[in-house]
Amino acid sequence: MFVGVRRPAGRHRKFKPLACALVLGTFLTMTYYLILRLRISVPPPTALVKPDASGVRLAIVMGKTKGENANWAYSMFPEWTPFIYSVDDEPGYGLKVTNRGRESMPYLTFIIDHYHSLPDIVAFVHANNRQWHNQDIGYYNDYVLRRLRLETVRERGYVNLRCRNSPGCEPSSVLPHNPSLVEVELNDTRSRFANIYAHLFEIDDVKEVPHVVGSVCCAQFVVTRERILQRPLSDYERMRSWVLSGSRPMNDYDVGWVFEKLWHVIFGKPPV
Repeated sequence: MFVGVRRPAGRHRKFKPLACALVLGTFLTMTYYLILRLRISVPPPTALVKPDASGVRLAIVMGKTKGENANWAYSMFPEWTPFIYSVDDEPGYGLKVTNRGRESMPYLTFIIDHYHSLPDIVAFVHANNRQWHNQDIGYYNDYVLRRLRLETVRERGYVNLRCRNSPGCEPSSVLPHNPSLVEVELNDTRSRFANIYAHLFEIDDVKEVPHVVGSVCCAQFVVTRERILQRPLSDYERMRSWVLSGSRPMNDYDVGWVFEKLWHVIFGKPPV
């Protein structure tokens, strides 16, 4: 007959509080991570969806689909005021735009709607907090914006939120006057880039379009009010009109890609 050795009961009681503490600590850590990073989906606080930018110093502008979670932007309030445009007509969002041209539509719409009452600094970003192209600073937009040097933005007027020149500026991204044979045969957007550029910037002679255009990806940037106002309102209206109708039959991706290559030029930077 096997006779087991009985352990003192007190030893079990000593370990139970420690085990409970470890389990509780793990649970709280995971819960905090989910709330902080994944932003558990809740209806947007309508009080923060402001139709008017008057008096706003720092603004976050984005467009979002139903499948994207933009609630992280509300955690930036009151330092940053979010202007979130629903492209899928979601309830609870007071700002809505046509789902065309990816981020170009909400970006241009914000500028047009608030041209005469722009915030001091505007961050144009994507809806999901985690973005692969933020990898040099930290993958999360809230992390990037909280560490943004506003004095540098004021000095430069326009700052791309990506810290690497690649992809996009190695050393050029588009050759408007010299598309490849394949691009021409496929009627790729690059083969028509010179004419698109001329239309967007109201250039009469296509020969005046730059021969090289290089831009850092990925359509996330910060701009000052003064830099936005360097262009007349009519420029932004013409650009948005092209997105809505003049760009057809181009698909949304290609329309967004065109603006991704041109945002820095739109806001006063050289083509490369």
